[in-house]
Amino acid sequence: MGREGEAADSVRELRKGHPDYPERLGHLASAPDPVFLAGPWDHPGPFVTIVGTRDASPDGCDVARDLARALAERGVAILSGLARGIDAAAHEGALAADGVSGAVLGTPLDVTYPREHAFLQSRLRRSLGLMSEIESGGPTTPNMFAARNRMLAALADAVVVVQGRAGSGALLTAREAHRLGRPLGAIPWDSRDPLAFAPHDLIRDGRATLVATADDVMKLLGRETEGPVPPRPRRARGILPRASLETLPPRERALYRALRERPLPLDHLAGTAGLTASELTIALLALELSGLARRLPGGFARLTRRAP
Repeated sequence: MGREGEAADSVRELRKGHPDYPERLGHLASAPDPVFLAGPWDHPGPFVTIVGTRDASPDGCDVARDLARALAERGVAILSGLARGIDAAAHEGALAADGVSGAVLGTPLDVTYPREHAFLQSRLRRSLGLMSEIESGGPTTPNMFAARNRMLAALADAVVVVQGRAGSGALLTAREAHRLGRPLGAIPWDSRDPLAFAPHDLIRDGRATLVATADDVMKLLGRETEGPVPPRPRRARGILPRASLETLPPRERALYRALRERPLPLDHLAGTAGLTASELTIALLALELSGLARRLPGGFARLTRRAP
């Protein structure tokens, strides 16, 4: 919300027993003591933690961003860990809605990691705020990034896992959320996608509820859809109505049918669609201009949103 002032600039060191110490952190078996906070941290809730892999797919980032934005429009504060991929997308989605988002860091509050998130970290500091259990000048180790996941689980009213491979750090957050009795949601994906392992594993074991929309997450919170902005009509993602599909020229239609939301190699698409390399290039350009596809670095392409 672009909050300014001393609360955003100063760092507070709070020990267990202090009246301002975050009560939910006390639910942890190893509650941080002390904990360091910057920013207001004054949102009444609810709080939803959105987590997932650093090497997220473009679709994964889109889903995290859209979900966070829709929840923020309903008055939900979005928490995550400021990492690349799903974390950053979730923060960005909430802020894009002029909503509230905060980050729990695996570094001291005066360190930015990754470096390219300096501006995002500054915005979060002045939104809900930043939190860490590492004092300024303290050591940063891989274990600290794993340890902050337990804090993200404890602070949340619900946790949503978007994408993650086997062994993903998002599973650590999910495991702690399950132990604490926090509602846990997971996004479904193509079963062949390695990034689908974490959410599918949680759903299969009964630890997580399948969620696909902000309304699903609101139900997970035990609340009806609420907030000043009513639910907006959802545009199909990469699904062209039959009437529109039939209006595409044959080569574009063949390529469209071969594309998926996950990136696929151009040579694979050419073979599936029965196109030569030059025909593929022309058809893909036409779909890109229509807002139906996107060419990606490294010789890949994927479906995208329909043009407004």
